[in-house]
Amino acid sequence: MKTIKITTFSPEKQYSGHIFYILNKGNNSGKPMDQPCPNCFVCECETEEEKEQLYWLIFGLWQGKTFHQKLLGSVIPYIRLNCLKEVIQLGIKKYQANPEKAKKNISTIHQLENQRQTILKQFQLMQQLKLALIQEVLK
Repeated sequence: MKTIKITTFSPEKQYSGHIFYILNKGNNSGKPMDQPCPNCFVCECETEEEKEQLYWLIFGLWQGKTFHQKLLGSVIPYIRLNCLKEVIQLGIKKYQANPEKAKKNISTIHQLENQRQTILKQFQLMQQLKLALIQEVLK
């Protein structure tokens, strides 16, 4: 991973290439996202592989609540761009210290997240089925 380019999201600007978004306000500050929202940063990467690595590295940092120590604000917490970059750079240094282990762990995190999404969809379908069965009884 070379120099990462993270900027504040602007709805007027068109973004293309290998990008993802990072939430910057609320208790989930630092959470990587595929779709933009009004309170986010844009992370632009040079390659798709770099994007995937960085996305899942940031996901791991977010899951580990690493960004929480840098949150500011008393009512609505937020993270500053330079603080976010600082935490990410630290994560990249640790990643580069043992890249094989980091790649393996990031791959496992990615698989676990995919399984979580599948289970969540199954749960939603079960909820819909329960509702349909109850409505059938009440007809």
